[in-house]
Amino acid sequence: MDQINPDMTVLEVPCQNRQAEHIFRKYDAAAGVCLCCQALFDSVADLSRKYGLELEKLLADLETAAASRSDR
Repeated sequence: MDQINPDMTVLEVPCQNRQAEHIFRKYDAAAGVCLCCQALFDSVADLSRKYGLELEKLLADLETAAASRSDR
């Protein structure tokens, strides 16, 4: 599994790992919007800037979800 990086789009991340969609949904409340609906073509870095999300935490959460999925 490739590492999730800040230049990937929101669309690319769940295509690589379906568990990522759950992580984005977890951040919807903090962003105040459905991230998968409103930022699908934004990079993860742009999304974090646009909605005031902590990039390193978001990436860590996405990586954790990816790792837990690949451990099965």
